[in-house]
Amino acid sequence: MKYLLIALTLSIPCILNSQISSVDLYTSNARTDQRNYGNGVTKLLIDGDNLMRQGRWEEAIQAYDNAVVQWPNWAPAYLKRAMAKQRMGRTTEAERDLQRAFLISPNSVMLFSLNNPASKMRLLATLPPETDHRESTKAVYALKTSGKLMQASSLINQMEENQNLPAADIALLRGNLQLLQEDHFQAIAYYDWALQRGTSPELLHNRGLARILTYNFSDGCADLELASDLGYQPSEQQHLDLCSF
Repeated sequence: MKYLLIALTLSIPCILNSQISSVDLYTSNARTDQRNYGNGVTKLLIDGDNLMRQGRWEEAIQAYDNAVVQWPNWAPAYLKRAMAKQRMGRTTEAERDLQRAFLISPNSVMLFSLNNPASKMRLLATLPPETDHRESTKAVYALKTSGKLMQASSLINQMEENQNLPAADIALLRGNLQLLQEDHFQAIAYYDWALQRGTSPELLHNRGLARILTYNFSDGCADLELASDLGYQPSEQQHLDLCSF
């Protein structure tokens, strides 16, 4: 399927225009059943995502409309509605919704978009630089950022076999990879495993993002807040951006 790349016309810095232009409005990233977190207005997004997967675009738009009415300052609702409108050929309306989502929460647009590993890597915490000086991990980050996720996975496997990193650090690398591959529950499983062996703000930060991607905003935002309290500064900004609605 040919993807439509949307270029914003607002006077936004060039770097942000570049990020937004990579958002895929043809595909929803809701690939798993998320009914565990389907209470309240969040259920409207889950209903819309399920309708999108069935090709019921008008009904999906109605679900997202209802979400926007209840939470008019919630970026994911506008982004998902933009996806549905694009599938209906309502390009101008889709662009308007995408612009609105970005103005409310740039991080939400980057986090919930697809085929955008470079931007998502900027949101993810990596191994602390004071403890990670290995060329192999730098190579993993470079591969992930460029979208070469299979090569990154192979390199992580080699690092694990050679015992180049502690098991918890390997789990963080694997969790990040799963998040970039849109397997959010598997990412959470890796982060959980590592956190059972020792708390780190980086793991909490990334688990928070993965939980938010499953629409578990309460636990995800709590993770970001705790990571911020533990001294990981980006968590404070992302908590403000992703959790203020």
